[in-house]
Amino acid sequence: MILVVSCSGKKEPEVVYEYQEKTYELSDELQEKIGSWAEEGMSCYGILALVDKEGVIQEGSVIRARILRFNGDSVKMRSLESKQLREVEGCDQMGISRGETWWETAGDIYRTEEEAQAQLDEALSKVSF
Repeated sequence: MILVVSCSGKKEPEVVYEYQEKTYELSDELQEKIGSWAEEGMSCYGILALVDKEGVIQEGSVIRARILRFNGDSVKMRSLESKQLREVEGCDQMGISRGETWWETAGDIYRTEEEAQAQLDEALSKVSF
């Protein structure tokens, strides 16, 4: 019987990895506008709006979305549905696809579809055609 054992005699240094989870909170301004109900990972509603080259809302729709992450003065959102709006002159994007993400900076995030629809109706009522 032959037994071969090899040993380099070197001791490898122990590597310790540290991970610190970074938490982000909303700015006071966004916290006041959105409210304390919003949490990362939560489903909610937003507003998809077509704005012309003069900055006037021409059309809009309520969209279901998920809050991905807070980042101080913005919220990372993901669309949970696809929506297409009519073509409006001066607009380069007329809809959103499911899974598309964006940074919400205005705080237009609502707990219910009804809240979002009421806000959209109010914004559209200010537009005179």
